[in-house]
Amino acid sequence: MITYPNKLNIDKYIGITAPSDIANIEIIECSINNIINKGYKIIETENVRKKQGLVSSDGKTRANEFISLWKNSNIGHIISARGGEFLMEMIPYLDKYCDEIKDNNPKWVQGYSDTSLLLYYLTTKYKIATIHSENLGGYSKKNNYNEKNIKDAISLIENLDKKFIFTQDSFSKYELNEFEDINSRINIGYNLTENVKYNYINGEGKTEFCGRMLGGCIDAISIIFGTKYDYTLDFINSCKEGIIWYIDNCELTSMELYRRLWKMKELGYFRNVKGFLIGRTYAIEYDYFTFKEALLNSLGELNVPIITDVDIGHVSPQWIIVNGSMGYFKYERNDWKLIQKFI
Repeated sequence: MITYPNKLNIDKYIGITAPSDIANIEIIECSINNIINKGYKIIETENVRKKQGLVSSDGKTRANEFISLWKNSNIGHIISARGGEFLMEMIPYLDKYCDEIKDNNPKWVQGYSDTSLLLYYLTTKYKIATIHSENLGGYSKKNNYNEKNIKDAISLIENLDKKFIFTQDSFSKYELNEFEDINSRINIGYNLTENVKYNYINGEGKTEFCGRMLGGCIDAISIIFGTKYDYTLDFINSCKEGIIWYIDNCELTSMELYRRLWKMKELGYFRNVKGFLIGRTYAIEYDYFTFKEALLNSLGELNVPIITDVDIGHVSPQWIIVNGSMGYFKYERNDWKLIQKFI
C-alpha cells in the first residue's frame, strides 16, 4: 500500500530545492559541504540561493523546480533548503504534475516546518513515504546527531529496506535557546540545556500503540484541509492498521491549536486513530486555556493515548519520522521509544 523509494546509493545525487523560503547562505554552503564530505554529489535548483519577498520564488517556479529534480533519474533524495511561510502557493501547480509524479521512480523527500505540507501532500495523495526531519540547514551542525540513538536521515535511507527496523529512544536534553552566533550554530550544533520529559496527559503507567505514521507541522498541513488538494480521508481509510498522528505546533496559540484539532476531528480524520504524539512547542499558551486543555477538549473523547512534549519539530533536537511507515510507540517506566518498520 505504501511505496518506499529505493534506498540511497552513493552513485545517486542529492537534490536541493527551496519549496518555501531559503536558508542563510553561510548555512547553505556549510550544509552542502558536509553532505559532499559524506561522498555525495549535489544538484541545486536555481531558487536555492534566490529570494523573492518571504519565499524563494513564485509558486509555479517552485513546483517546476521540484519536478525537475523528481524527474531526474540520477537523483535519489531531495532535501528542502528551509521551511518558511507560504509553501501552499506551489501546491496548485504541483497538483497538475500528477502523471509526472506517478510515472517516474519516487524519490525520498525530506524536510519539516513549512515543508511538512509538501511531504503530507505526497504521502496522502500518492501514498509515497516521505521523511519528516531536518531541512538542509540541519546538516550545518557538526554534532547534529551526537547521541547514541540517532542517525541522520541520509544514513537512515542508505540502510532502509523492508527488513530494516528503525528504533529511536527519547533524547535526554533539548534546546531551549538556540545559539545566537551563527558560527556557534554551525560549528557546535545544538545548545542542549533542558531535561526532556514526555507527558502522558490522559493516562498513567505504561502504554503501547501502533499505526501508520502521519502528520507534520500543523500550522502548515492544516492549510489544505477541506480543499481539493486534501487527500487525508482517502489515505487514512486505506490504512486498516490505524493512524498514529504526530503533530508539531510551531506558532499556534493554545486556542488556535484547539480550533485546528476540532476541525480535523469534525472532518473525520481521527476515526481510526491509535494515538497522538505532540511535539514540544514555543508557541503562546494562555493561563486560562492551556495546551493540555486544548488537547483534552479536542481529542480526549477519542479515548486513545495523548503524549506531549515529544522529540518532534521546532524545539530541537527531533526524531526522524517517516510518513507512511508502521510506527510502534512504547512507554514504560519513563522509557519512551518509537520503532518504525517499512512494510
